[in-house]
Amino acid sequence: MAAVAAYNAGQANVDDNVLHTPAGTYRAMTIRVFDPSASQWSIFWIDSRYPPSRIESPVVGGFAGGRGLFFSDDEWEGRPVRTRFVWQIDDPDACRWEQALSPDGGVSWETDWYMDFERVVR
Repeated sequence: MAAVAAYNAGQANVDDNVLHTPAGTYRAMTIRVFDPSASQWSIFWIDSRYPPSRIESPVVGGFAGGRGLFFSDDEWEGRPVRTRFVWQIDDPDACRWEQALSPDGGVSWETDWYMDFERVVR
């Protein structure tokens, strides 16, 4: 994954990505909006594989310590699922993001995507 643009100011931030997968290259974008009254973030995903690009329902949550938990109810292959994003920040210059789906309302989880991030200083 290569982030081609980033913006961060105040209560929102945006990233624009080029993702290279075995199925091919595609673009995707994340919009994150902070609600200070609820101390929660809403994370919206826009994916060019599903034209016209649409904004997915957000995962909602927040951070405690070095861990962020975000949840939403969604659908996968026509079935309802619970979605979970986990941000794990163990180092000021690195973190891990993972996505998991639960077909049983959060009793069990299957992680289907993770990414490791590292700060690069140029």
